[in-house]
Amino acid sequence: MSNSNALNRFFSDEDEGENQSPVKPERNLLAAVLARAICDAFGTAHCERHVVRSARQWLFGKLTPKEPFSFAWVALHLDLDPISLQQTLRTYEDFPDEIQERLTLLR
Repeated sequence: MSNSNALNRFFSDEDEGENQSPVKPERNLLAAVLARAICDAFGTAHCERHVVRSARQWLFGKLTPKEPFSFAWVALHLDLDPISLQQTLRTYEDFPDEIQERLTLLR
């Protein structure tokens, strides 16, 4: 088998595997980014204040869905509505115990 045939077979097999897989690594990465921001913003772990502040700014800042890796962009790529998600997260600020229960599911 020539090198070009081996490469073509490798790429075609890889593409078939991606199409069959229900979870893509990119989606997992974006979910981890969102989960980390929520943990930093609301978690009980002792984070430096600037980390908490940065996480909350990212979560509650102006929605910029066309800016890669912005909160809105990440939410949309995870099939989540960024406006609804922001509203939900704001309610957790008033009920910190409830967010802690949810955060344990993310770990």
